Amino acid sequence: MLSFMRVLFSSTTGVGHVFPMLSLARAFRDAGHDVLWATGAEALPLVDGLDAVACGPSGPQLGRLRGSVLGPASELPGPERAAFVFPRMFGAALAPPMAAELLPIAREWGPTLMVHENGELASPFVGAVLGVPSLTHAFGGAIPAPLLAEAGERLAPMWAEQGLEVPSYAGCFEHAYLEICPASVQAVPTGHIDCLVRPLRPAVAAEPDPQDPPLVYVTMGTVQNRVVDLGPLVRAVAGLPVQVLVAVGRDGETDLGELPDNVRVEPWVDQARVLATASAVVSHGGSGTFLAALAHGLPQLCLPQAADQFRNAEGGSRAGASLVLLPPQITPGAVAEAVVQLLHDPSTRRSAERVAAEIAATSSPDELVTELVGLYSD
Repeated sequence: MLSFMRVLFSSTTGVGHVFPMLSLARAFRDAGHDVLWATGAEALPLVDGLDAVACGPSGPQLGRLRGSVLGPASELPGPERAAFVFPRMFGAALAPPMAAELLPIAREWGPTLMVHENGELASPFVGAVLGVPSLTHAFGGAIPAPLLAEAGERLAPMWAEQGLEVPSYAGCFEHAYLEICPASVQAVPTGHIDCLVRPLRPAVAAEPDPQDPPLVYVTMGTVQNRVVDLGPLVRAVAGLPVQVLVAVGRDGETDLGELPDNVRVEPWVDQARVLATASAVVSHGGSGTFLAALAHGLPQLCLPQAADQFRNAEGGSRAGASLVLLPPQITPGAVAEAVVQLLHDPSTRRSAERVAAEIAATSSPDELVTELVGLYSD
Protein backbone atom coordinates (compact mmCIF):
# COMPACT_ATOMS: atom_id res chain seq x y z
CA MET A 1 0.00 0.00 0.00
CA LEU A 2 1.40 3.35 -1.02
CA SER A 3 -0.07 5.42 1.81
CA PHE A 4 -2.86 5.40 4.40
CA MET A 5 -5.96 7.43 3.53
CA ARG A 6 -9.19 8.45 5.22
CA VAL A 7 -11.95 8.46 2.60
CA LEU A 8 -15.34 10.03 3.27
CA PHE A 9 -18.09 8.75 0.95
CA SER A 10 -21.41 10.59 0.81
CA SER A 11 -24.69 9.87 -0.92
CA THR A 12 -28.35 10.67 -1.02
CA THR A 13 -30.65 7.92 0.22
CA GLY A 14 -31.82 6.31 -3.03
CA VAL A 15 -30.81 2.69 -3.59
CA GLY A 16 -29.68 3.59 -7.10
CA HIS A 17 -27.42 6.31 -5.70
CA VAL A 18 -25.90 4.20 -2.92
CA PHE A 19 -25.21 0.86 -4.62
CA PRO A 20 -22.93 2.12 -7.43
CA MET A 21 -20.32 3.35 -4.89
CA LEU A 22 -20.35 0.34 -2.56
CA SER A 23 -17.73 -1.67 -4.43
CA LEU A 24 -15.24 1.22 -4.39
CA ALA A 25 -15.83 1.97 -0.72
CA ARG A 26 -15.31 -1.69 0.16
CA ALA A 27 -12.16 -1.81 -1.97
CA PHE A 28 -10.72 1.14 -0.02
CA ARG A 29 -11.62 -0.59 3.25
CA ASP A 30 -10.19 -3.93 2.16
CA ALA A 31 -6.94 -2.20 1.18
CA GLY A 32 -6.56 -1.01 4.77
CA HIS A 33 -7.80 2.57 4.49
CA ASP A 34 -10.29 4.23 6.83
CA VAL A 35 -13.70 4.63 5.21
CA LEU A 36 -16.72 6.53 6.53
CA TRP A 37 -20.03 6.79 4.66
CA ALA A 38 -22.39 9.71 5.30
CA THR A 39 -25.99 9.38 4.15
CA GLY A 40 -29.56 9.81 5.34
CA ALA A 41 -30.69 7.52 8.14
CA GLU A 42 -32.97 5.53 5.80
CA ALA A 43 -29.98 4.42 3.71
CA LEU A 44 -27.70 3.27 6.54
CA PRO A 45 -28.80 -0.40 6.22
CA LEU A 46 -27.68 -0.33 2.58
CA VAL A 47 -24.05 0.30 3.57
CA ASP A 48 -23.92 -2.62 6.00
CA GLY A 49 -20.32 -3.62 6.76
CA LEU A 50 -18.95 -0.09 6.41
CA ASP A 51 -18.61 2.56 9.09
CA ALA A 52 -21.46 4.95 8.44
CA VAL A 53 -23.09 7.98 9.99
CA ALA A 54 -26.55 9.45 9.54
CA CYS A 55 -26.25 12.79 7.76
CA GLY A 56 -28.69 15.03 6.00
CA PRO A 57 -32.48 15.09 5.83
CA SER A 58 -34.42 11.99 6.82
CA GLY A 59 -37.85 10.95 7.98
CA PRO A 60 -40.63 13.55 7.67
CA GLN A 61 -38.16 16.28 6.68
CA LEU A 62 -36.91 14.21 3.74
CA GLY A 63 -40.49 13.41 2.78
CA ARG A 64 -41.43 17.09 2.76
CA LEU A 65 -38.38 18.12 0.74
CA ARG A 66 -38.89 15.38 -1.83
CA GLY A 67 -42.61 15.99 -2.00
CA SER A 68 -42.14 19.70 -2.60
CA VAL A 69 -40.39 18.83 -5.85
CA LEU A 70 -41.88 15.51 -6.91
CA GLY A 71 -45.44 16.77 -6.46
CA PRO A 72 -45.20 19.45 -9.15
CA ALA A 73 -42.99 17.17 -11.27
CA SER A 74 -45.70 14.52 -11.42
CA GLU A 75 -47.80 16.92 -13.49
CA LEU A 76 -45.13 17.01 -16.21
CA PRO A 77 -44.63 14.50 -19.03
CA GLY A 78 -42.10 11.81 -18.04
CA PRO A 79 -39.30 12.97 -20.37
CA GLU A 80 -39.49 16.50 -18.90
CA ARG A 81 -39.29 15.55 -15.23
CA ALA A 82 -35.52 15.10 -14.93
CA ALA A 83 -34.77 18.69 -15.98
CA PHE A 84 -37.29 19.95 -13.41
CA VAL A 85 -36.38 17.61 -10.55
CA PHE A 86 -32.59 17.43 -10.55
CA PRO A 87 -31.65 21.07 -9.83
CA ARG A 88 -34.54 21.60 -7.43
CA MET A 89 -34.30 18.39 -5.41
CA PHE A 90 -30.61 17.38 -5.53
CA GLY A 91 -29.61 21.03 -5.55
CA ALA A 92 -31.83 23.46 -3.66
CA ALA A 93 -33.78 20.99 -1.47
CA LEU A 94 -31.30 18.31 -0.35
CA ALA A 95 -27.79 19.78 -0.55
CA PRO A 96 -28.02 22.63 2.03
CA PRO A 97 -29.31 20.50 4.95
CA MET A 98 -26.83 17.78 3.99
CA ALA A 99 -23.96 20.29 3.95
CA ALA A 100 -24.97 21.68 7.35
CA GLU A 101 -24.35 18.24 8.90
CA LEU A 102 -21.57 16.98 6.61
CA LEU A 103 -19.26 19.93 7.26
CA PRO A 104 -18.88 19.34 11.04
CA ILE A 105 -18.60 15.59 10.48
CA ALA A 106 -15.79 16.11 7.99
CA ARG A 107 -14.05 18.65 10.22
CA GLU A 108 -14.02 16.18 13.11
CA TRP A 109 -13.19 13.04 11.13
CA GLY A 110 -10.49 14.62 8.96
CA PRO A 111 -10.76 12.95 5.53
CA THR A 112 -7.87 13.09 3.09
CA LEU A 113 -10.24 12.33 0.20
CA MET A 114 -13.98 12.65 -0.37
CA VAL A 115 -16.11 10.72 -2.89
CA HIS A 116 -19.71 11.67 -3.65
CA GLU A 117 -22.31 10.31 -6.00
CA ASN A 118 -23.32 12.79 -8.66
CA GLY A 119 -26.64 13.58 -6.97
CA GLU A 120 -25.09 14.44 -3.60
CA LEU A 121 -23.94 18.05 -4.01
CA ALA A 122 -22.86 18.89 -0.47
CA SER A 123 -19.52 17.08 -0.75
CA PRO A 124 -17.96 19.41 -3.34
CA PHE A 125 -18.89 22.35 -1.09
CA VAL A 126 -17.49 20.73 2.06
CA GLY A 127 -14.35 19.71 0.22
CA ALA A 128 -13.83 23.26 -0.99
CA VAL A 129 -14.29 24.68 2.52
CA LEU A 130 -11.81 22.21 4.02
CA GLY A 131 -9.37 22.04 1.10
CA VAL A 132 -9.98 18.29 0.58
CA PRO A 133 -10.32 16.81 -2.94
CA SER A 134 -13.88 15.68 -3.66
CA LEU A 135 -14.25 13.13 -6.46
CA THR A 136 -17.51 12.76 -8.37
CA HIS A 137 -18.75 9.18 -8.77
CA ALA A 138 -21.37 8.52 -11.46
CA PHE A 139 -24.52 6.64 -10.46
CA GLY A 140 -25.36 5.97 -14.11
CA GLY A 141 -24.87 7.93 -17.28
CA ALA A 142 -23.61 11.50 -17.16
CA ILE A 143 -25.94 14.18 -15.78
CA PRO A 144 -26.73 16.72 -18.53
CA ALA A 145 -24.60 19.84 -18.12
CA PRO A 146 -27.56 22.29 -17.94
CA LEU A 147 -29.07 20.37 -14.98
CA LEU A 148 -25.85 20.55 -12.98
CA ALA A 149 -25.31 24.18 -13.94
CA GLU A 150 -28.79 25.13 -12.70
CA ALA A 151 -28.25 23.15 -9.50
CA GLY A 152 -25.09 25.19 -8.94
CA GLU A 153 -26.95 28.45 -9.44
CA ARG A 154 -29.50 27.38 -6.84
CA LEU A 155 -26.68 26.56 -4.41
CA ALA A 156 -24.75 29.81 -4.90
CA PRO A 157 -26.05 31.31 -1.61
CA MET A 158 -24.75 28.29 0.35
CA TRP A 159 -21.28 28.73 -1.12
CA ALA A 160 -21.40 32.50 -0.61
CA GLU A 161 -21.99 32.02 3.13
CA GLN A 162 -18.45 30.60 3.28
CA GLY A 163 -17.05 33.39 1.11
CA LEU A 164 -16.82 31.06 -1.88
CA GLU A 165 -18.04 31.34 -5.45
CA VAL A 166 -19.82 28.21 -6.62
CA PRO A 167 -17.75 26.56 -9.38
CA SER A 168 -19.22 25.31 -12.61
CA TYR A 169 -21.58 22.35 -12.34
CA ALA A 170 -22.18 22.76 -8.59
CA GLY A 171 -18.54 21.94 -7.85
CA CYS A 172 -18.54 18.55 -9.54
CA PHE A 173 -15.58 17.62 -11.75
CA GLU A 174 -13.12 19.87 -9.93
CA HIS A 175 -10.81 16.91 -9.29
CA ALA A 176 -11.87 13.62 -10.91
CA TYR A 177 -14.91 11.87 -12.35
CA LEU A 178 -15.36 8.14 -11.81
CA GLU A 179 -17.36 7.00 -14.82
CA ILE A 180 -19.43 3.78 -14.68
CA CYS A 181 -21.39 4.17 -17.93
CA PRO A 182 -19.69 2.66 -21.00
CA ALA A 183 -19.29 5.07 -23.91
CA SER A 184 -21.36 2.92 -26.26
CA VAL A 185 -24.55 3.56 -24.24
CA GLN A 186 -23.76 7.06 -22.97
CA ALA A 187 -26.63 9.29 -24.10
CA VAL A 188 -25.31 12.63 -22.78
CA PRO A 189 -22.43 14.66 -24.26
CA THR A 190 -19.58 14.72 -21.75
CA GLY A 191 -17.52 17.63 -23.06
CA HIS A 192 -18.38 19.61 -19.91
CA ILE A 193 -16.45 17.11 -17.76
CA ASP A 194 -13.08 18.84 -17.85
CA CYS A 195 -11.11 16.86 -15.27
CA LEU A 196 -9.43 13.51 -14.79
CA VAL A 197 -11.90 10.81 -15.92
CA ARG A 198 -11.44 7.22 -14.80
CA PRO A 199 -13.76 4.48 -16.11
CA LEU A 200 -14.85 2.09 -13.36
CA ARG A 201 -16.58 -1.26 -13.73
CA PRO A 202 -20.21 -0.67 -12.64
CA ALA A 203 -21.02 -4.27 -11.75
CA VAL A 204 -19.28 -7.60 -11.43
CA ALA A 205 -21.02 -10.18 -13.56
CA ALA A 206 -21.74 -13.48 -11.85
CA GLU A 207 -20.93 -16.72 -13.65
CA PRO A 208 -23.76 -17.30 -16.16
CA ASP A 209 -26.21 -20.09 -15.37
CA PRO A 210 -29.07 -19.79 -17.89
CA GLN A 211 -32.30 -21.60 -17.11
CA ASP A 212 -34.51 -23.84 -19.24
CA PRO A 213 -37.15 -22.68 -19.96
CA PRO A 214 -35.54 -19.24 -20.15
CA LEU A 215 -35.97 -16.83 -17.25
CA VAL A 216 -37.29 -13.32 -17.91
CA TYR A 217 -36.49 -10.91 -15.08
CA VAL A 218 -39.05 -8.10 -14.65
CA THR A 219 -38.65 -5.09 -12.36
CA MET A 220 -39.69 -1.46 -12.20
CA GLY A 221 -37.07 -0.63 -9.58
CA THR A 222 -37.49 0.99 -6.17
CA VAL A 223 -38.83 4.46 -7.02
CA GLN A 224 -41.20 4.41 -10.01
CA ASN A 225 -42.41 0.93 -9.07
CA ARG A 226 -46.11 1.75 -8.82
CA VAL A 227 -46.50 3.81 -11.99
CA VAL A 228 -47.09 0.89 -14.35
CA ASP A 229 -49.79 -1.73 -13.78
CA LEU A 230 -47.47 -4.73 -13.82
CA GLY A 231 -50.11 -7.46 -13.53
CA PRO A 232 -51.31 -7.46 -17.18
CA LEU A 233 -47.75 -7.06 -18.49
CA VAL A 234 -46.48 -9.98 -16.42
CA ARG A 235 -49.38 -12.20 -17.49
CA ALA A 236 -48.64 -11.42 -21.14
CA VAL A 237 -44.98 -12.38 -20.73
CA ALA A 238 -45.96 -15.49 -18.75
CA GLY A 239 -48.01 -16.63 -21.75
CA LEU A 240 -44.71 -17.35 -23.50
CA PRO A 241 -42.71 -20.56 -22.88
CA VAL A 242 -40.63 -18.88 -20.14
CA GLN A 243 -40.20 -18.52 -16.40
CA VAL A 244 -40.85 -15.03 -15.01
CA LEU A 245 -39.32 -13.51 -11.88
CA VAL A 246 -40.79 -10.17 -10.81
CA ALA A 247 -39.03 -7.93 -8.26
CA VAL A 248 -41.41 -5.21 -7.11
CA GLY A 249 -39.26 -3.41 -4.51
CA ARG A 250 -39.72 -3.47 -0.76
CA ASP A 251 -42.55 -0.92 -0.96
CA GLY A 252 -43.92 -2.07 -4.31
CA GLU A 253 -47.26 -3.70 -5.04
CA THR A 254 -46.97 -7.46 -4.46
CA ASP A 255 -50.58 -8.29 -5.35
CA LEU A 256 -50.49 -8.37 -9.13
CA GLY A 257 -53.71 -10.34 -9.47
CA GLU A 258 -54.00 -13.98 -10.41
CA LEU A 259 -50.77 -15.18 -11.99
CA PRO A 260 -49.84 -18.49 -13.62
CA ASP A 261 -47.49 -20.99 -12.00
CA ASN A 262 -44.49 -19.92 -14.09
CA VAL A 263 -44.40 -16.52 -12.33
CA ARG A 264 -42.67 -15.75 -9.03
CA VAL A 265 -43.07 -12.34 -7.33
CA GLU A 266 -40.56 -11.11 -4.76
CA PRO A 267 -40.19 -7.74 -2.99
CA TRP A 268 -36.38 -7.92 -3.15
CA VAL A 269 -33.83 -10.15 -4.91
CA ASP A 270 -30.07 -10.54 -5.19
CA GLN A 271 -30.02 -8.94 -8.61
CA ALA A 272 -26.53 -10.16 -9.60
CA ARG A 273 -27.53 -13.77 -8.99
CA VAL A 274 -30.80 -13.33 -10.84
CA LEU A 275 -29.09 -11.79 -13.85
CA ALA A 276 -26.67 -14.71 -14.01
CA THR A 277 -29.65 -17.04 -14.57
CA ALA A 278 -31.78 -14.74 -16.77
CA SER A 279 -32.04 -14.70 -20.54
CA ALA A 280 -33.74 -11.29 -20.88
CA VAL A 281 -34.68 -8.30 -18.72
CA VAL A 282 -37.77 -6.08 -18.70
CA SER A 283 -37.30 -2.98 -16.57
CA HIS A 284 -37.83 0.73 -16.06
CA GLY A 285 -34.31 1.37 -17.38
CA GLY A 286 -33.01 2.71 -14.07
CA SER A 287 -29.24 2.96 -14.06
CA GLY A 288 -28.59 0.13 -11.59
CA THR A 289 -30.63 -2.47 -13.44
CA PHE A 290 -29.72 -1.12 -16.87
CA LEU A 291 -25.95 -1.28 -16.34
CA ALA A 292 -26.02 -4.54 -14.38
CA ALA A 293 -27.96 -6.25 -17.17
CA LEU A 294 -25.44 -4.96 -19.71
CA ALA A 295 -22.54 -6.18 -17.56
CA HIS A 296 -24.08 -9.65 -17.87
CA GLY A 297 -24.51 -9.25 -21.64
CA LEU A 298 -28.31 -9.50 -21.39
CA PRO A 299 -30.69 -7.97 -23.94
CA GLN A 300 -33.33 -5.86 -22.26
CA LEU A 301 -36.60 -4.04 -22.79
CA CYS A 302 -36.68 -0.57 -21.23
CA LEU A 303 -40.01 0.93 -20.13
CA PRO A 304 -38.78 4.38 -18.99
CA GLN A 305 -40.97 6.50 -16.73
CA ALA A 306 -38.85 9.40 -15.42
CA ALA A 307 -35.41 10.62 -14.29
CA ASP A 308 -32.40 9.12 -16.11
CA GLN A 309 -34.46 6.23 -17.46
CA PHE A 310 -35.18 7.92 -20.78
CA ARG A 311 -31.48 8.67 -21.27
CA ASN A 312 -30.53 5.08 -20.50
CA ALA A 313 -33.17 3.76 -22.86
CA GLU A 314 -31.88 6.03 -25.61
CA GLY A 315 -28.28 4.89 -25.10
CA GLY A 316 -29.19 1.21 -24.98
CA SER A 317 -31.30 1.48 -28.11
CA ARG A 318 -28.58 3.34 -29.99
CA ALA A 319 -26.10 0.60 -29.11
CA GLY A 320 -28.55 -2.05 -30.30
CA ALA A 321 -28.53 -3.70 -26.86
CA SER A 322 -32.03 -2.67 -25.76
CA LEU A 323 -35.53 -2.33 -27.05
CA VAL A 324 -37.66 0.58 -25.81
CA LEU A 325 -41.36 1.14 -25.28
CA LEU A 326 -42.28 4.68 -24.24
CA PRO A 327 -45.22 5.17 -21.84
CA PRO A 328 -47.93 5.52 -24.54
CA GLN A 329 -46.62 2.36 -26.25
CA ILE A 330 -46.67 0.09 -23.19
CA THR A 331 -49.34 -2.57 -23.64
CA PRO A 332 -49.31 -6.25 -22.67
CA GLY A 333 -49.13 -7.30 -26.29
CA ALA A 334 -46.26 -4.94 -27.12
CA VAL A 335 -44.27 -6.09 -24.10
CA ALA A 336 -44.75 -9.78 -24.92
CA GLU A 337 -43.79 -9.16 -28.56
CA ALA A 338 -40.63 -7.35 -27.47
CA VAL A 339 -39.67 -10.20 -25.12
CA VAL A 340 -40.03 -12.69 -27.99
CA GLN A 341 -37.64 -10.52 -30.00
CA LEU A 342 -35.14 -10.33 -27.12
CA LEU A 343 -35.14 -14.10 -26.76
CA HIS A 344 -34.91 -15.00 -30.44
CA ASP A 345 -33.16 -12.14 -32.25
CA PRO A 346 -29.42 -12.80 -31.85
CA SER A 347 -28.43 -9.27 -32.94
CA THR A 348 -29.70 -7.64 -29.73
CA ARG A 349 -27.88 -10.21 -27.58
CA ARG A 350 -24.67 -9.77 -29.57
CA SER A 351 -24.87 -6.00 -29.06
CA ALA A 352 -25.40 -6.48 -25.32
CA GLU A 353 -22.42 -8.83 -25.20
CA ARG A 354 -20.28 -6.19 -26.91
CA VAL A 355 -21.22 -3.70 -24.20
CA ALA A 356 -20.45 -6.36 -21.57
CA ALA A 357 -16.95 -6.73 -23.02
CA GLU A 358 -16.53 -2.95 -22.90
CA ILE A 359 -17.53 -2.95 -19.24
CA ALA A 360 -15.23 -5.86 -18.38
CA ALA A 361 -12.27 -3.96 -19.84
CA THR A 362 -12.62 -1.03 -17.40
CA SER A 363 -10.79 -0.74 -14.09
CA SER A 364 -11.87 -2.89 -11.18
CA PRO A 365 -12.47 -1.12 -7.84
CA ASP A 366 -9.20 -2.59 -6.49
CA GLU A 367 -7.24 -1.27 -9.45
CA LEU A 368 -8.82 2.16 -9.13
CA VAL A 369 -8.05 2.34 -5.41
CA THR A 370 -4.36 1.79 -6.15
CA GLU A 371 -4.43 4.58 -8.74
CA LEU A 372 -6.36 7.03 -6.55
CA VAL A 373 -4.06 6.45 -3.57
CA GLY A 374 -1.11 7.21 -5.82
CA LEU A 375 -2.75 10.40 -7.05
CA TYR A 376 -4.17 11.81 -3.81
CA SER A 377 -2.05 10.55 -0.92
CA ASP A 378 0.51 12.88 0.61
